[in-house]
Amino acid sequence: MDYDIELDRILASLAEPLGDSADTLLDLRRWACCPNCAGSCVKAYFELVGEAPSTPEVTRALASLRHWLESRLDIRVFDSQRTVWLDTLPLALSDETDLERYCHGAMQRLRDDRCLDSLHLRLEFSFSQTSESAA
Repeated sequence: MDYDIELDRILASLAEPLGDSADTLLDLRRWACCPNCAGSCVKAYFELVGEAPSTPEVTRALASLRHWLESRLDIRVFDSQRTVWLDTLPLALSDETDLERYCHGAMQRLRDDRCLDSLHLRLEFSFSQTSESAA
């Protein structure tokens, strides 16, 4: 998976206002080209959201980052042993600000909307099939 100019532009726009989070920004850039690091990208996003000042500039840049992630990542649902791939959900971060709460909400949506009532599901963030084939 290659870097893309759009991600570089988004992260550059966050570099100055989120200078204290430079390590997270750099890590996110590195993880974005690692096929097995989708979960780290999502975790970094939530860290940035938690540390970001509430300015229009930062809010717009974080919305762009959210859109970039949502267009390239999804959530894959497996049984507890990761032997059966049960479903795929689109990544839809909305205005969520907490990773744990987001994951609990995704689990609840699976139980409510997809009738996956098993108590033992495993969710994994993953780069979507379409983003992998486009790279």
